[in-house]
Amino acid sequence: MSTRRRQILPDHMKQKRYSKLLLAIALIIGSTSGSAHSQAYDGGELFALNCSNCHGNFGEGDGAVTPSLSVVLLDLRYLSARNEGIFPETFVRQIIDGRKHRADHGPIGMPVWGAEFSRSEGFGDTGQARVAEKILAITRFLEQIQINE
Repeated sequence: MSTRRRQILPDHMKQKRYSKLLLAIALIIGSTSGSAHSQAYDGGELFALNCSNCHGNFGEGDGAVTPSLSVVLLDLRYLSARNEGIFPETFVRQIIDGRKHRADHGPIGMPVWGAEFSRSEGFGDTGQARVAEKILAITRFLEQIQINE
């Protein structure tokens, strides 16, 4: 029969263990809650962080770096209007992802967000699912800001 001695830890080590425990619990809850696509991304926030420098805060093509670009950016609020009133969801997702060359997109110069997001999210199945969620969230944001005139 073994006797287990209770180890007395200094306060800073207790805090470190407690922090690790809380992090582990948060990761477990985050990875098991909801559906297979448990992470909810805010498309507007992602657009603001990744796209607004070129496309502007509301997709008008008037971002801070627009004057230095060699191309004129279209107003993204009129994607549906330019497509007979139908939002071109698949096309938009492919353009944002950018990993498949799209000849009809025009000059290459837009960041390849599929690759950029993969660098931070990972290249495995879980990471790629998060990449797809981010791209879909941005696509949904663009769909929400459409002006059909």
